[in-house]
Amino acid sequence: MILTLVGDDLFSKERRIDQFLEKTLGERKNDPLARKFLFATDTSIPSIADAVMEACDSMSMFASEQVVVVRKGEALKSGDIDALTHWLSTKPDCKLLLEFEKLAAKATKKDSGEGGKGTGELYKILKTVGEIEKFDSPREWDIPKWITTHVQTNLGKRIEPMAVEYIANALGTDLSIIDAELQKIILFAGESKEITLEQARLMVVPQREIASFEIRESFGNRDARAFTQKLRELLDSNVDGVAIVSALQSYSVRLLHICSMLDNGMSPKDIATKLGVNEWLFCTKQNEPRKARNWNKPILCRVIKRLGDLDYEIKMGKFESRMSLEISLASLVIR
Repeated sequence: MILTLVGDDLFSKERRIDQFLEKTLGERKNDPLARKFLFATDTSIPSIADAVMEACDSMSMFASEQVVVVRKGEALKSGDIDALTHWLSTKPDCKLLLEFEKLAAKATKKDSGEGGKGTGELYKILKTVGEIEKFDSPREWDIPKWITTHVQTNLGKRIEPMAVEYIANALGTDLSIIDAELQKIILFAGESKEITLEQARLMVVPQREIASFEIRESFGNRDARAFTQKLRELLDSNVDGVAIVSALQSYSVRLLHICSMLDNGMSPKDIATKLGVNEWLFCTKQNEPRKARNWNKPILCRVIKRLGDLDYEIKMGKFESRMSLEISLASLVIR
């Protein structure tokens, strides 16, 4: 059994590795004698490929073979890649899991090097002798859908749409942090079958300097007066300009994504389903399709570019006063 995990979603990959060990070792999954972890970044190992082949051929105290897990596979040297490619082509009978952040599906000159097979050939072999599973981190607009699915599928609870919205805005995109906070809510919620907004607000402290929903309503409506008032409130509360720009840029990208789907003929209901958000919140209460149409794609592209420039200018100290920063931000909605 040979399994390859590829992607930057470390949280989901950790869960998958645990499932692999559970399936191959059962009750012995935590027994260090029945499994072997190798890291491609370990400079004390002369050849990772040799270590893998030796470990796969070794017997543990409790089984006829060891389960081998290779972490940080993207750091494999070209010689190890070639050796593993050749060994795997013989279709060895082993229990092996390889974990990569990136693994090229096609060979390139940069990838393979002179005379080397490269990760492109390794990918082909791994796909032939085993399975390759992709684990890409969800984009920011996919986080609400991920939270809903994770709570229902892995935590065995329901969660209110408003609670999903609050947690997504409060915690950002780090799945391990989101999972830890959700489990904390469940731990203190007792016998409650559903995570409510009240529980989320009580147990989850926002870990971002500014939650995007604090300013996105007036921004999405292109309401210059309300937007300027909210800007002053945030700046009066000593919210950093970089945090405001980051929140606006994130929401602008979301609106651009919604715009693209509307232009492709998708209905607001279908867009809500694709984004994994509550249909009533998306279509009625927040009415994000209308907000996206308030801007349209060309203007949003210019706004996103300008926000990138503002981020650079703030970090380089080019704003001499708070007033100049406020005017630059306020001008975003007056177009």
